[in-house]
Amino acid sequence: MKHASSVVSFVMGAMIAAFGAADAAIAAPERIGCYGDNWGPTLAMLEPTPNGPMTFKTIRCLPIPESWPRILPPFLSPNGDFVAAFGFTKGLWLGDVTRGGRSHIIKGNLPGDLFLRTAPFAWLDDSSGVMGAKRDAAMPGGIAVAHMRPYLFALDGSEIKLPELVHPNGPLEELHWVGGSGLALAAFGTRENSYKTKHEDHKPTLTLVDALNGTILQSVEKLSIPELIDQRSLEAVTSRIDASGKAHILIAWAPGKWLLWVQGQPPRVVPIASTTRSTPFALSSDASSVLIMGNLSATGSICEFGDPCPPPTPQSGTIAELTDVSTGQVKWTLSGTASYFSHSVVPGVSPDGRYGLISLPDENGTAIALISMDTGKVIQKFEQPGWGPIRLSFSLDNKFAVIAAGTTMATFAIDQ
Repeated sequence: MKHASSVVSFVMGAMIAAFGAADAAIAAPERIGCYGDNWGPTLAMLEPTPNGPMTFKTIRCLPIPESWPRILPPFLSPNGDFVAAFGFTKGLWLGDVTRGGRSHIIKGNLPGDLFLRTAPFAWLDDSSGVMGAKRDAAMPGGIAVAHMRPYLFALDGSEIKLPELVHPNGPLEELHWVGGSGLALAAFGTRENSYKTKHEDHKPTLTLVDALNGTILQSVEKLSIPELIDQRSLEAVTSRIDASGKAHILIAWAPGKWLLWVQGQPPRVVPIASTTRSTPFALSSDASSVLIMGNLSATGSICEFGDPCPPPTPQSGTIAELTDVSTGQVKWTLSGTASYFSHSVVPGVSPDGRYGLISLPDENGTAIALISMDTGKVIQKFEQPGWGPIRLSFSLDNKFAVIAAGTTMATFAIDQ
């Protein structure tokens, strides 16, 4: 009887193991366009822990050419069917997310800031093309000026010139798209060193524009805002469109001012205490708050060529904080300790305002975490892959979280 009992136990155990293996096979994330047998470690590191609302669903190898520079992360179309990648010397690659689909390369004086790692490109809301710009050389009054002109790059490879944006205070030198309908923050004459000779009447000017129609909607000279007189450069821009269709634009100026511009209102400096230099940030879904990353990192020497180097010195401090845009009041702070060198990624915020995606230091290096936007609590996390600069985002329907970098993209389903 003991022998029979052990046989039954063995059979039952085998059946349970078999069902467990089947369940694991069903739950395993799908690989799309990723070939080879060495994906096991990558799939394991992307599994969120603990169990929660986010589930690893797919890993996709994008058809972006491997030779494309990985200085900026790729950016997906709103419908998730297309992807674009920008290389400062290569141009703009534009195509399907699936291998063997359409693809086009746009070249010819495409602007971008290598130091700030930004480029003026954004998808149209209907995913039919990418809004961007090209840089044209001109000689007004004998002064060499390289100004930008807005363009639309369609999925069929055509390049459509949009109306030229002109302002008496200087050439168009910066363009930051706001949403995907053609609204943009345009800066004229803000980069004085782009002139061969200095303008005596130098008047850096910010405008809100409808670039698809070539219309300037609002305009303000930088020097008319007293707090910006000693600010040297525009560091970064983030924006949201509110429920009424108005744009909210938050601008970080170096060395230390934050400018809020709500469409239809005068722009104003807001009392946010965080530093603006190399600080990743993103507006909340309702544009009332800003999620600011702390760039928490260990300190120490970085050695090259195999030289012995002491281990990094751990540092404790702020990983991220949510701040009221208008008042500067900190709503919550996420703190921790960094034992390794790290740098924060630009965070993502879900359209419904429930979740954020952030990078954070942990015991193994750097992780990506799903956090509550209400409390700042870390809900789940997984190891940050070393694919290059990463873009964190959510689908428009709030059902998926997406990370994309290099030629790889991972998607995570979110329970509703």
